[in-house]
Parts: sequence; C-alpha cells; structure tokens
Amino acid sequence: MAIFVLTDASVTVNSQNLSTYVTSVTLNYEKDAIETTAMSATGHVFTGGLQNLSVTLELQNDEAANKTMETLFSATGSGTNTLVIKNTSTGATFTCSNMFLQASTPVNGSVGELATQSVTFTGGSVVKS
Repeated sequence: MAIFVLTDASVTVNSQNLSTYVTSVTLNYEKDAIETTAMSATGHVFTGGLQNLSVTLELQNDEAANKTMETLFSATGSGTNTLVIKNTSTGATFTCSNMFLQASTPVNGSVGELATQSVTFTGGSVVKS
C-alpha cells in the first residue's frame, strides 16, 4: 500500500457510528519493553510484554440520542468499551476491546464556537484485520 491521506475513517464506539462527528482519530499501539539481558551480554536485550493501547478522538458534540454526548457520557467510567476504527480507503480495521474511558467533556466551548470534545480511551487489546 502506498502513502495515503486519511480522509474517510469510520469510527464506532460501543456499536454507535460516530464517524460523521470525528475530526481526528489517533490509535497508539505499543508493547512494554521487558528486559531479558543475561550474563555475558554486551548490550541490553528486550522482549515485548503487555500491550499498551490508547485511542484519542476529537469530536463535534451532538446531544441527539445515540450520538456523541450520550454515547461518551455512558461510556465514561467503564472498562468494557469497544471501538472499531476502519480506514475505508485501505480497508485496514482495528477492533479495540475492553478499553477504559476515564473522562468525557459534554459541555465545552465559547460563545459562537462549535461544541467539541476530546476523549482518550486506554487499556484493553487490539486486533487488526
């Protein structure tokens, strides 16, 4: 696959499609570095440990049923959230399960500004398909 411009990602949170409200999505996937260095080694040796996962979403707020504010408000404080992020151009799909959402911001903005919020889901696991 060649270099691409991300213009059409699909994002669902707990089966609610919020794609039309998402202005930015960032999936950060890493593994803990576990040192396995033994005697006679000339440098540090590591192996991958537990996954360390986070998904940050920038969204426009919408108060309608099953939209941004209701979906994120009910997801806050739960560690059982499921996010599905799909790049519809490349077909790559990431399913993130058992993620924790610590906080949401249902009211955010100034006079004349678009109401938005930024949320970060952490933990859980990811499967790429």
